[in-house]
Amino acid sequence: MKFTKEIKAGLIAILAIIGFVFLFQFMKGKSLFTTDNIFYAKFDNVEGLAASNPVSINGLKVGQVDKIIPVTEKDGRIHFVVKVIIDDNFEFSKKSTLEIFEPGLMSGKEMRLNLQYGRPMAKDGDTLSGSFQLSMMNNISSQVGPVKDQLQTVLKRVDSLTNNANKIFDEQNRAEIRELLNNLNRTVAAFEVTSRQTNSLLANSDPRIQKVLDNANLATLSAKAAIDKYGRVADEVDVKKLNNTIDKLSLTADKMNGIISGIQNGEGSLGKLTKDEQLYDNLNQTAENMNKLVEDLKANPKRYLNFSVFGKNNKD
Repeated sequence: MKFTKEIKAGLIAILAIIGFVFLFQFMKGKSLFTTDNIFYAKFDNVEGLAASNPVSINGLKVGQVDKIIPVTEKDGRIHFVVKVIIDDNFEFSKKSTLEIFEPGLMSGKEMRLNLQYGRPMAKDGDTLSGSFQLSMMNNISSQVGPVKDQLQTVLKRVDSLTNNANKIFDEQNRAEIRELLNNLNRTVAAFEVTSRQTNSLLANSDPRIQKVLDNANLATLSAKAAIDKYGRVADEVDVKKLNNTIDKLSLTADKMNGIISGIQNGEGSLGKLTKDEQLYDNLNQTAENMNKLVEDLKANPKRYLNFSVFGKNNKD
């Protein structure tokens, strides 16, 4: 079978196109002869991630980013679905997460699979949880921002404090402060003079100070003698006799309490006198009659006593 020039040219063009496609896919890191697994992850921000960026597991490249698909929701919010291709030789749990990170200070974004363990296992077409790690510069910026705001607030407060201080420390206040410092200096100088005089008195053994010290010493000795005296008196006390005396006083007190209780209960003469109201009233009545009789006897003695020289009684 003979091929015409046109057929040969067509075959060459087809082979060239196929070779170009293979070369293009190879340049993108894709292989047309493998059956790799496809996984998805949802992100609100891809942080500059691009297609064909590598995907690694524990530092080993096992795939790449195939496509980033923007999705607009009904409320207008936008999120991104990242499609990644991972070698099917790696099996891992569906709990694992796909994370966007920056491996170096000047390198581009990459993705890594943070392995988690446990069932179920991830299958081709599953959607994994997505996360991202701030780069070094972004981390520094996120920390410097709040510090800068706080520094600005502090500077504003310092400026306000300076203005208030300038208002307070006017010329009159400065003069008063200088006067206060002068008074403090004079006070310190006076204390210094007093200190020198005290040191001089102590160094020269002034007789007045020595007399005061001698008096204090005598008072201390007298106090010690009194304490020793009372200590000896306390030692000489017969504790046994003192306890016997206290016991007798206690017994006497108990007897007195018994007598008082008997009187209150109406026992004995005193008890009956205190408890029998009729006897009390009779005694009062008798005493009152006796008083009347004595008064009448004083007023009319002849009514009760009659004397006659001749032995005859005269009756009124």
